[in-house]
Amino acid sequence: MISVISPAHNAASFFDSWVASIERQKCADLEVILIDDGSADDLAERAARGPAWLRYIRQENQGPAAARNTGIQASRGELLAFLDLDDLWAPGHLQRCQEALAHDPGAGIAQGLIRNVITNSANIVQYCSRAYRFLNLGAAVFRRSAFDQCGLFDARLRFAEDFDFITRCWEQGVRKINLEEVSLLYHRHEANMTNGKSVVDLGAIRVYKLHLDRVRAGRARDNAGEVLQVGFPQYIGQTIVPHDQGLREPL
Repeated sequence: MISVISPAHNAASFFDSWVASIERQKCADLEVILIDDGSADDLAERAARGPAWLRYIRQENQGPAAARNTGIQASRGELLAFLDLDDLWAPGHLQRCQEALAHDPGAGIAQGLIRNVITNSANIVQYCSRAYRFLNLGAAVFRRSAFDQCGLFDARLRFAEDFDFITRCWEQGVRKINLEEVSLLYHRHEANMTNGKSVVDLGAIRVYKLHLDRVRAGRARDNAGEVLQVGFPQYIGQTIVPHDQGLREPL
């Protein structure tokens, strides 16, 4: 089983496209858990009218890391996938990652590529960037054992909780399979949490400090790069700036 975990805060307007994106995966053995992180919109009402396969959990607002942790703890699948409500999955993403992990039992993560998308004035979603590989959780499927080994998301982090977790995966030698197909359509819009934030605002410096603390305390492998045969920059990938590269290609 694959458990799909989706945190949401005031994202009801994306509910229908999120449901459709999951349904297009055409996976039979799937559980989907929506964690409403204290939304003030009508997400609860939309979820109540949603598909029968949807599990809805509401909690007080604690941030995306805590919401994802709630979903992980409530889930039953041996494989975990994450999809924010405003993003989309490319068709076949879950199946490709599932098959890759089945063929490589020693790997803990299967990850595809990302392409940024925007919604134009005619309400049509279009690609606005080339494909790239980065640490965005929605582009990957994880074995549950990766969280058993590396811990859950750090709920102290309002930003960069994904960066921190992937850093811990690298520290612990969790091997990642890189797939060459696009997995995630990362939706860029004015309500993105990361809009207008600097590297410091997004918590990158704090993540590096947490990494150094673990190294100094002996909780991080000092030979992770040798074990994985890949350096840290190659493991996490590289985002693109600007997010909108001026492309306007149909999905």
